[in-house]
Amino acid sequence: MPKMLFVCSGNTCRSPMAAALMKKALKERGIEGWIVSSAGLMAVPGIPASENAKKALLEDHGLKIDDHLSRTVDLSMVAEHDYVIAMTLRHAQWLISRFGQHKDKIYFIGELLSDEVKDAVAEYLSAKDPYSLRYMRLYEEKIKPYEVEDPYGSDLEVYKKVAGQIWQYCCKIADLIKNEGHLPPKTL
Repeated sequence: MPKMLFVCSGNTCRSPMAAALMKKALKERGIEGWIVSSAGLMAVPGIPASENAKKALLEDHGLKIDDHLSRTVDLSMVAEHDYVIAMTLRHAQWLISRFGQHKDKIYFIGELLSDEVKDAVAEYLSAKDPYSLRYMRLYEEKIKPYEVEDPYGSDLEVYKKVAGQIWQYCCKIADLIKNEGHLPPKTL
């Protein structure tokens, strides 16, 4: 069974929403046998999902994540998953810096959505000076729009907007899986 891990910062908002929405997207496409979970880079273990994350998923997607408890990502988690999907490029960079032996399975969610984003990420990460004006512009224009911003502490409408963005992304990822049987291999 393929295993997919979504990773954000605290594992109380984005990644638990992504895991629940990915399960729904896979189910709607008749894709079975995938295990989907979540964790956080800086998660305090045992914290439930935020109230607005719970409400956004229930009200707009009919999903309950009341039983979710946060987990901190670690080497064993990364090792046991086939795909580790980070909500931002910085999350992916952090994961690769800590778990480089598994870099071939760590993705920034945006690079799964289009070849243009995938190419921009590859160019940005290979830059000798990623803080030059050229590469900062590349990041701002071609990469950042595909990051899933942290709604932590925001009102319910922001959470619903983020959940909607994640839902769109999960549908695209599920379509890739349905068409190919797996996610595309890493090129970096």
